[in-house]
Amino acid sequence: MDDEIIKDIFGWTGTGLAIYFFISPVVPFCKLINEQMKINEIPGILLFCSFMNCILWADYGLLDDSFQVYFTNGIGGVITLIWITIYLIYLAKQTIGYALFLVILLMIAIGGISFVFYFLLGKKIAGWAAMIFNVLMYAAPGEKIVKVFKTRQYNLIPIFSTIGGLFCSLCWLMFGVYKGDTNLIIPNALGLFFAILQVIVYIIFYCKKKSEENFDLDDDKLA
Repeated sequence: MDDEIIKDIFGWTGTGLAIYFFISPVVPFCKLINEQMKINEIPGILLFCSFMNCILWADYGLLDDSFQVYFTNGIGGVITLIWITIYLIYLAKQTIGYALFLVILLMIAIGGISFVFYFLLGKKIAGWAAMIFNVLMYAAPGEKIVKVFKTRQYNLIPIFSTIGGLFCSLCWLMFGVYKGDTNLIIPNALGLFFAILQVIVYIIFYCKKKSEENFDLDDDKLA
């Protein structure tokens, strides 16, 4: 099979998985709207980071003439902007000042970042900025891993999302390999590493929990 076709298969598969992740906040936001969750339980900072990440990668995709990168992050940016809008509406009900501050930051992100990286700094700098931002976001799950070791609660790791993230990172990693693009290879290799690490930690503590439960059942039978 031609390398270009293989690259496109990995790219579009990665696009589908990435869009799934952009849509996934629908569950907590439905809970927020139905008053089953409070606004401070929504990771607002993560939403803004995700949005800026999308802008940087969309700029990079445009500069690199990589339609799949541009398309994926363009769609992701629009979806994430919807979540941010809902977040700001509910946040404004509690603290209008902070909400306005975030609106200003959002406007700077939409206009300023795109202008600076697309028109002034160019492809190379945009690629490095997107890569660094991506690495920081992929490293974020490290906090969950630490919490699992402290609390022994394996369900702190969203296993289905993590497995999805694993395959998403794998697809974009292979896309980057076939494209020969270091800016795509490095962050997705790290994303794959952290996803595998989370799955391993989940399995270890899941097995420990089940082993303890079975041990307790055996003790009850003996008693």
